[in-house]
Amino acid sequence: MEYLKTIVPSQLISERGSNIVVINPGSANVRMGSAHQQVPFNIPHCIARHVRPPTGDAAPPKMSVLDQMLNSEATPEQHSAREKAYDVIASVLKIPFLDEETENNSFPRKMGRVDGHNSYQNRTDTKFTWTNVVEKSSRPSSAAEWSDNKITEEESRVDNEEGGLDEYTFKDFICGQDALKISPTEPYCLRRPIRRGHFNVSQQYPLQQVLEDLFAIWDWILTDKLYILPADRNLYSAILVVPETFDTREIKELLSIVLRDLRFSSAVVHQEGLAAAFGNGLSTACVVNIGAQVTSVI
Repeated sequence: MEYLKTIVPSQLISERGSNIVVINPGSANVRMGSAHQQVPFNIPHCIARHVRPPTGDAAPPKMSVLDQMLNSEATPEQHSAREKAYDVIASVLKIPFLDEETENNSFPRKMGRVDGHNSYQNRTDTKFTWTNVVEKSSRPSSAAEWSDNKITEEESRVDNEEGGLDEYTFKDFICGQDALKISPTEPYCLRRPIRRGHFNVSQQYPLQQVLEDLFAIWDWILTDKLYILPADRNLYSAILVVPETFDTREIKELLSIVLRDLRFSSAVVHQEGLAAAFGNGLSTACVVNIGAQVTSVI
């Protein structure tokens, strides 16, 4: 209270929300940042974990994706019903078809305005590089400790100038954009904890692994992007903005990760539609949320 009496109002406004972290998990990306930031971090919601080959198997496992099987096959009757529904929607919204001529149209059909569009020659294409999946770790060169820590075939090693041994080992996991740029020949398995608005739980991807991957991704963002160490997180509160597709069980598991594993002092849950309406100063609104895999109208 004494601190609030000594500061000026402008300083209070600038510090408002600095101890609050907003977490918005999605199927493709997770948005996370401090409440006083205008633009949060938007990071691919995926993780690649190192897969150790079975003993005696010479060939390392290829990169794979743990995901639910999506049945996208549709019967001819379903295709016909979809086309009829599209025609009804187009007639209600008065959307002209491509083969129809509209009056007072200054541009020919199937042509768009490209004024101000940068030409291909002006683009600066960045060179694509694979993610570096190894990291250097130093071990003593004594014979006793060396016998207890045998180096596998996956590790390459070089002698340093001091007589010690530097070895390069595979990283246990890689998160975010770097996980999407791992070479298919590397022994990593790409995982997406949330798919199509729900936990990506399957026989090959159990719930416990989904929760562990969510914790690993969020902990990495807090540490490497927001620079909030685990020892300091009890000074912060979290706002969990969840999609409307999540059920109560999934929200409970997310709250357990935020409070128990990430060690936030407190947390509150909001739905995306409610947060969008209140954030724009509206008491009632029709919110159309177009996500990477799920579209909801609230």
